[in-house]
Amino acid sequence: MFKVHYHTGDIMVKGRSIRYIVDFVAKKRGIEGLNKLLDRVNSKSVIFTDIEDIKMDENYPSYYFIRALNAAVAVLKDKELIEAMGRYFGENMNFEFRGIAGPYPPKKSVQTMVIYTREALPVFHTGYRTITDSTYWLGVSKISKEIYPFINGFMTSMFEAHGHIADVKRTVSESKVEYILKF
Repeated sequence: MFKVHYHTGDIMVKGRSIRYIVDFVAKKRGIEGLNKLLDRVNSKSVIFTDIEDIKMDENYPSYYFIRALNAAVAVLKDKELIEAMGRYFGENMNFEFRGIAGPYPPKKSVQTMVIYTREALPVFHTGYRTITDSTYWLGVSKISKEIYPFINGFMTSMFEAHGHIADVKRTVSESKVEYILKF
């Protein structure tokens, strides 16, 4: 079993975050894959027996999400599929980077990316720093190497949804991934 580094506490995750992961596995691995995922998720204690039990707008304890993500990674096994799952996850989040006056400026865009990441993936730590007016550091930490492809797929889908990022440089280290974004 893969370990996602996270802290315990009162972190809650929306049901949609769990459902997108489960739905992706069902689409890629069929009923057999879905059953394997459910078996892994429920191995320690029964969380849910049917994906329909997971309500999109309800809040669930973070360990539901962690178990679903770890189970999905174990069932999918392939890094490209895990990254595709992250992209699918991100594409379903409906990112918006436009205000009344048009596209957000770079700093507000990065702040919005952090908010989206914290809402969709609250079990991971996300933050940013300003390097210049058009260059920003964005980091996601408390992750294991097995989860990197998922995080990268999610972040890539968010960068593509933004559409005004000129360059992205990615650095992966022990338990985090860092992006340098140039607008």
